[in-house]
Amino acid sequence: MSAVLVKINEMFSFQQGVIGETVRHIVDNCQHLKKLSLDKEIETLDDDVIYVIKKLGKQLTTLVFNGEGLTDAAYLYLNNCAR
Repeated sequence: MSAVLVKINEMFSFQQGVIGETVRHIVDNCQHLKKLSLDKEIETLDDDVIYVIKKLGKQLTTLVFNGEGLTDAAYLYLNNCAR
């Protein structure tokens, strides 16, 4: 099965409105998601990154996010991602 890539900044023209709830909705409804790019324009919070990793960490091959506002709590979850 081919990899599914979601680049949120290309999917939505209202990037400023993309928040954790939207990211969670995408993660919940894209069962075969392999690559997720939450580019630097999208502010990601610890809870958003942790949610993505808990739901898809074992199947994701690529996860890109803006780590500017994240704490160590989110980075610790990266160990749960596929290598």
